[in-house]
Amino acid sequence: MPALFNYILTPSSKEEVLLDRPLPLSHRHPKHWIHITAENEEKLMFLFQKHDIHQLTIEDILNPSSRIKLEIFPNYIFFVFRGFHFERNQLTQKNFNFILTPNQIISLTLDYRDSIGDIIDQWKVNNKILARGYEFVVHKILDIETDHTLAITQKIEERIEHFEDQIFGNSKSLDISNVYSLRASLLSIKKGMLQNKEVLEDLEKIKNSFFSDEADAFFRDVRDHSLRILELVDSNIESISSALEAHIAISTRKTNEIMKILTIMTAIMLPMSLVAGIYGMNFRHMPTLEWEYGFITALGAMGFLGILMLLYFRIKRWY
Repeated sequence: MPALFNYILTPSSKEEVLLDRPLPLSHRHPKHWIHITAENEEKLMFLFQKHDIHQLTIEDILNPSSRIKLEIFPNYIFFVFRGFHFERNQLTQKNFNFILTPNQIISLTLDYRDSIGDIIDQWKVNNKILARGYEFVVHKILDIETDHTLAITQKIEERIEHFEDQIFGNSKSLDISNVYSLRASLLSIKKGMLQNKEVLEDLEKIKNSFFSDEADAFFRDVRDHSLRILELVDSNIESISSALEAHIAISTRKTNEIMKILTIMTAIMLPMSLVAGIYGMNFRHMPTLEWEYGFITALGAMGFLGILMLLYFRIKRWY
């Protein structure tokens, strides 16, 4: 994947952005899309010389953990949308930044993103999206990222089901730390998707200024997918909580069973120890001390008491 991925796109053309000159305010086509891989503040300030982009917007773009939000400025609208990447049980969050002007959409990311790269690489097929209006480019990116997040949530759900199978199958390879990691990932997705949904609702409020009525249904569809993700995340978090409770209950039950067996064994040994202790006292004169069958009788007494205790516990249904 390229380190820098900068293009100006219209329904009929795709050109690489010349980084040695400021971004144009207009293009040959009335509506166009510019994508920039943000490098540093100095470079962005140079590229946006003609756009009068606020300093705080530049800072938000360059901050990978910037809050998801929508801000309205006199000459543009800026909003941040969050996407997610899940690999090796680790969730990575990546911001997508958008600047909307009456004739331009400018998308900015800190590195290469597959969702944007695939659209641009296949521009001969995807150029009709921009021909309908640049709001459909925004929708396409948000829709891809939202569907990708849904796939991540479904993948986590499969791992939770595997975890539940391990619990009820008494698996010895159960790793609780992975479960807590999945739970943390779900909470991060939930937080991000709630904020994404707020941004989509705010976009709907200002759609008359920048988006056509035709695009409204598409953005509602993305919001509906966000709600589906939130419902699935809540369900998965609840499943994890239930599974952990089941794991604790099963572990506690096993511990109790072990303690019960050890307690029964100790109780059986007590009368035996009593007999052994009595005959182990160092007195000169003791009954049956010098009897020929004294040792066997003592052992028999200890065995008899043990069996008696065992039968008593059985009658009481203590095991």
